[in-house]
Amino acid sequence: MKTKRMLLAAAALSLLLGGCGAVNDVDTTTVVIKKDGTVEENIITDFDKDYYSVDGLEQMLGEQIQAYNQTAGTDTVKLDSVEEKEGENRVRAKIIYSGGEDYSLIHNQVFFSGTVSDAYDAGYTFVPMIDQESGAAVSEGDILELGSKKIVISEEAVNINVSGKISHVSEGVTLADKKTAVLPDNGEKLSYIIYE
Repeated sequence: MKTKRMLLAAAALSLLLGGCGAVNDVDTTTVVIKKDGTVEENIITDFDKDYYSVDGLEQMLGEQIQAYNQTAGTDTVKLDSVEEKEGENRVRAKIIYSGGEDYSLIHNQVFFSGTVSDAYDAGYTFVPMIDQESGAAVSEGDILELGSKKIVISEEAVNINVSGKISHVSEGVTLADKKTAVLPDNGEKLSYIIYE
């Protein structure tokens, strides 16, 4: 019963936050992978109805995150801030996750952040990727040789900002800059990013 309630809460959270997201002034959904492995979700969503309340949103998010943490048995997710963007009819929320697993569970979607070796050990298979320096296709075998490099795997159409230079991406993924990848809506197909 507890798990069912958590999935419902996660679904409500995903629906509510399914709008635009941001790092600084970027107006697209952006998830930041920090050097220490923590995941920072910066969300901007429309807030243009008179009956919307920043305090109400903050309370709802806080309650859902608290419920998740109680189920997990530890405080692995934290609501950092919720604030209205002045004059824009939007609100910004920042949520900090201890790692990719918490992000995956609370959003009920595939999301992995770690090394290429860790991803392989977790059972992920690798699709051909494009080397960003040469433009050449890289096979699964060649990807496995990049074992110590970091990788993000996601089924969500979201921007991913990483702490190093992106070296390889899967088909359909584009780069906004050398550290930010734009993931397409692939349905259930996963997107991959490898970085230094």
